[in-house]
Amino acid sequence: MTKKNGATALRGSAWPEKPFELFYVPHPKVGRVLLGPFLTLADAELGIVAVLSPGAVVISALIDCLGDFTHWHGQSSGAVVRLFAGAAREVPND
Repeated sequence: MTKKNGATALRGSAWPEKPFELFYVPHPKVGRVLLGPFLTLADAELGIVAVLSPGAVVISALIDCLGDFTHWHGQSSGAVVRLFAGAAREVPND
């Protein structure tokens, strides 16, 4: 038993840890998720740049448990859109 906020709570009690928030970028016309999951809102907003659609938005979903594969997928998705956004900002010297 541990004390939490002055109250006694059993380990592994019904008080779950804070849920994880994952971010996705759906296509406005298709209605399904095109990019994601992302671990940060900033990465998801860069995903809007990748979609190249004026109506693209970021949606979020709360999950109770973040598995290793989902965490890896979120990191990978973020790295890809950061690279893509960096390449999109470069202007050719023509």
